[in-house]
Amino acid sequence: MNSVSGSSIKTVAVTLVAAVSIPVILLALSSEDPLQSITFFFTGPFQSTYNLGNMLDNTAMLILTGLGMSIAFRAGTFNLGGEGQVYAGAITAVIISLNIGNTAGFTGIVIVLTAGLLTGALIAGISGFLKKQWNTDELISTFLLSGAIIHLTDFLIANPFRDRSSFLISTEKIPEKLFLYKLMGSSHLNISFFLSIAAVFLAYIFLFKSTTGYEIRLTGLNRKFVEYGGIPYKRHLVIPMLISGGMYGLAGSFSVLGNFHMGIKGFTAGLGWNGIAVTLIAGNNPIFIIPGALIFAYLEAGTEVAMIHSDLSFEFSNLIKAVIFFLITAKRFKLRRKVTLG
Repeated sequence: MNSVSGSSIKTVAVTLVAAVSIPVILLALSSEDPLQSITFFFTGPFQSTYNLGNMLDNTAMLILTGLGMSIAFRAGTFNLGGEGQVYAGAITAVIISLNIGNTAGFTGIVIVLTAGLLTGALIAGISGFLKKQWNTDELISTFLLSGAIIHLTDFLIANPFRDRSSFLISTEKIPEKLFLYKLMGSSHLNISFFLSIAAVFLAYIFLFKSTTGYEIRLTGLNRKFVEYGGIPYKRHLVIPMLISGGMYGLAGSFSVLGNFHMGIKGFTAGLGWNGIAVTLIAGNNPIFIIPGALIFAYLEAGTEVAMIHSDLSFEFSNLIKAVIFFLITAKRFKLRRKVTLG
């Protein structure tokens, strides 16, 4: 156990060092004033409470999406529908919030968050059910369902629920009594940050301290062995997908109540895919999701500030993400190949 833990820590540490080093190299090569760009990259997220608060708020969303992907990975399943599940959770939160009204208060917040969670869980659960019943490839089903959900949500925002008085393609603003409590000045940081961290520890307890969690991890390692041992492994193709989708849906509802306070076309784009990167950075360990999400949010915040205050282009942030995705994925495949050949 200690060697496995030490290996995981080493892997995460190496990944994080690479994730920070790569942007510095790219900044040095692409900027006409590398020193200025690198300075803004490292110090930008801490230059104001607004920047810092927004970075931590993004961290909270990445924790949930990374956790959702991690739970699916642990069971040996793959949820590529995070984008649609986050978006669906968000629009569900908007619709219910607009119908609850100003009198809801704390109970209303709980209802909205629960509805967003259940929406994401239902969408991912469909793919889990298809996998259980007919061995349908969840990579394909989650991806296709996500694409359909994204277009449906775009239609809902742009048509029946659109606020015609707004210059944005958006819904009406939700009631203020449903806003999550702010934590840092004018930034978007709110109590979802602590709730997301709590979700990580609950997931850790579930996966490593419960019988069901043990069976899920065992199913992810060797389904034939689990089946031979008499464990009904097929249900563990559905439960992890439900939890995974639930985390994505919860991230969507948090983004509405804590940040945007309305539905805007495409406003959750990127959260689902970024959650995959966070999981890979964390080495698929739930506890390491927190530093993984923090470092990814820091990279995003740093590149955005450097872009605003230097000569970097808008696409530079996406370039850094793409390089990190590539290196992290390559590292995972290399490790898997070593295990297979060894």
